[in-house]
Amino acid sequence: MANTALQFVSEERAKGYDSQLTNNVDAITDDTDQVVIHGAWLPVLWKVAKRTKSVGAKLIIRPAGSYDPVRLAYHGWKKRLVAPFEHRMLRMADVLLATCKEEVEWIRLYEPRVKKVEITDLKRFFKLTNQNRVNPVNLVKKSLHLLYLGRRHPLKGLDNLLVALRQLSPNMQVPSENIGQTYILTSESASPKCVGDIELKVVSNAFGDELQKVWDWCDVLILPTLSENFGRVIAEALERGKRVITTDGAPAWDPSASATKDNPDGTYDGRLIYLRGYRDGTPEERVQLLKGTITLITNHR
Repeated sequence: MANTALQFVSEERAKGYDSQLTNNVDAITDDTDQVVIHGAWLPVLWKVAKRTKSVGAKLIIRPAGSYDPVRLAYHGWKKRLVAPFEHRMLRMADVLLATCKEEVEWIRLYEPRVKKVEITDLKRFFKLTNQNRVNPVNLVKKSLHLLYLGRRHPLKGLDNLLVALRQLSPNMQVPSENIGQTYILTSESASPKCVGDIELKVVSNAFGDELQKVWDWCDVLILPTLSENFGRVIAEALERGKRVITTDGAPAWDPSASATKDNPDGTYDGRLIYLRGYRDGTPEERVQLLKGTITLITNHR
């Protein structure tokens, strides 16, 4: 979220605005024209909203997917406790920023009395065209490298992915590494439907040169999410020419809504595989979707 907020600031500065990123409420003064809140649920943000309106500034809130019904249901009792404050803050906002039409619906379902909801396309911050061709898989190496890059959170779908891989290879090896774990499926122990070995690297905390090494290692990013506001890691992978597997838990990447002149079919020259029916499917159906897709990519690299 902080990285995206910095991109907003850079864009505003390029337009000649005096824009800054801060978590200091006292930075909001009588000279402030506009305040953009990135995120929701934190009490300090309610204070920011109240302060913004008290100085007569325009209040814009980017909830970052907080009102997805799937996310609201997760630890829902905690969110119900703070809901009265949250609803009040949303009604105070002049504009709420969503990243896709599905998030517009989530916001309006949660608080029907919001003044205005607009869609902001975060893809503008990345170089995403069909000219970013797929990095060829190194045929010298024996295995296909899958990367899960993100938090180990139940809504991110990592558990479904690991179940799928274990069904493809009951003898899957799980050696530890200092930047996460690498799960290895050998062709000898894997399902006969899979050709060659597969390695899945799970990385939740890598930066700088270490993160670049992870991207260099990666052939395919896989984000089997149940709830995603935007899915920044998808944009980062496509920008690097990587293939991506994700789900309808990340509706901002629905190919049917992403078609442009440079990306006519919404799949970025076939690099984006979007699994429909995953978000609302049963755990077994989600696992089957992942198994089938991994097998398909393994056999057609």
